[in-house]
Amino acid sequence: MDNTTDKSSNSTSNSTRDSVTQFGRDTRADLHSAIDRTAEKVQPTADRLASSAHATVDKMAEKVPPTADRLAGAAHTAVDRVADTATQVSEKAASGAKELSAAYTRFAESGRNYVRTSPATSVLLAVAAGYGLSKLLGSRK
Repeated sequence: MDNTTDKSSNSTSNSTRDSVTQFGRDTRADLHSAIDRTAEKVQPTADRLASSAHATVDKMAEKVPPTADRLAGAAHTAVDRVADTATQVSEKAASGAKELSAAYTRFAESGRNYVRTSPATSVLLAVAAGYGLSKLLGSRK
C-alpha cells in the first residue's frame, strides 16, 4: 500500500469515529435532558397534589361533625404516605438515570475499544448492518 492510501483510510476512519462519537454524545445529552425534565416534574407535582389533598381534607373536616377528626387524621396520614412514595419513586428514577448513564458510558467505551482494536471488522459489521436495515426498511412493491 502506498502512503496516500493509508492517509485516506485513516482520514475516513477518523471521520467515521468522530461521527459515531458525536452521535453518542448527542444521544447521551438528549437522554439526560429527558430524564432531568421528568425528574424535575415529579416532585413539584407530588407536592402540589399533596397540598391540594390536604386542603380538601381540611374542608371536609370543617363540614363534618367532630367525630370526623379521626378520619381526617387517617386521610392526612394516607396523603403523607402517597407523598413519601412519590418522593421515593423520584429518587429511584434519579438513581436509575445515574445507572443508565454509567451503563451507557461503559457500552460506548467498549464499542470504541472494539473499533480501535478491529477497525476492518467494525467497518464490515457496519456495512452489513446498513445493508440489513436497507432491506428491512426498503419499499416492497
